[in-house]
Amino acid sequence: MDGDSTSVDMISASTLHPLAKEEIIASLEGYQHRASGFSEPSFLISQQLEKRRNDLEILLGSKGTIWFTSGADESATWAIRGLLSTNSKKGSKIDVKEDAHISLINAAKRFGGDSGKTVISAASAMDIETGRILDLKNWNDDAIQRHGSPRKVLDARGAIGRISISEMSLFADAIILDSESFGGPMGIGALWIKHGVRIQPLIEGSGQEKGRRGGTVPVGLVNAFVEAAIQLEENRIKNTKLWNQLHNRLESRIIQNGGEIFGVDQERAPGITCLSLPGPPAEIYLQHLEQRGFIAAPSSGCTATAGKPSHVLTSMGIKNETALRAIRISLQPDTTEEILENLINALLN
Repeated sequence: MDGDSTSVDMISASTLHPLAKEEIIASLEGYQHRASGFSEPSFLISQQLEKRRNDLEILLGSKGTIWFTSGADESATWAIRGLLSTNSKKGSKIDVKEDAHISLINAAKRFGGDSGKTVISAASAMDIETGRILDLKNWNDDAIQRHGSPRKVLDARGAIGRISISEMSLFADAIILDSESFGGPMGIGALWIKHGVRIQPLIEGSGQEKGRRGGTVPVGLVNAFVEAAIQLEENRIKNTKLWNQLHNRLESRIIQNGGEIFGVDQERAPGITCLSLPGPPAEIYLQHLEQRGFIAAPSSGCTATAGKPSHVLTSMGIKNETALRAIRISLQPDTTEEILENLINALLN
């Protein structure tokens, strides 16, 4: 259902970035050549793929290699499983922060064990529910102090265009990237691996991605993903100012009307508000908002956890009843004054 509804949570439902749309349309014209083919057009496609890989590597500081995947969840599974395989002689323990993205927690439960040393430490660089930013240095120092020299995995979904992603490469061995949370297409993501770090392939396949990840790479989606990422990073400072203006007004009105904003006492990424208002659970509130023309999401943004309190919020000490009322708002930076005022009225009335 789209109709006349407006998404006010771009992390879970965003319009396709104009540059991403252009790249996808362009990829539909003519023959669909694979990057792994032997023809001259295939060779040109493979060159295009390598350029895009290099473009994304530059955004991350040129200290590692990008491998394209089907999305952030695949990247998270690959990071955990692949790094565990290459470090299994040391141990099988995985330390995941309790407020990390659920895909990291699930992967650690599925593939981790209790033998030997802790070989992987994992966390979310940015909590996409409340916008709280991980203190990278403290996290890194704590991991080294407690576990020696584990491989460090950062989930950076939602971070592109909001916070510096190049700084993450100073502390991580693997970084998980998504596309759809900032207006890139669905069905594409990436895993960054630090130079010199060994990781086992997740999918053997036919040798694509230099043997690291089998399967035909959708170059049209890669082009769309990287083009949008580059522009969002270029506009990050400008968009941050716009987001701060919008969300400061939103949060001020919520607090004035007895609501609560989660994570306000910590450094947060711009453009994300996790709120709770007195009244019914989030699902009821979201139905009300949709009837008023707005599409938002519960704090986790996922139907898999519907009816359950967010593990991120409960890890912050928030009571279950309050967590069940939590709604995430993440506005487009070009949201108009009229849309913002109508959203506030819909939330409060």
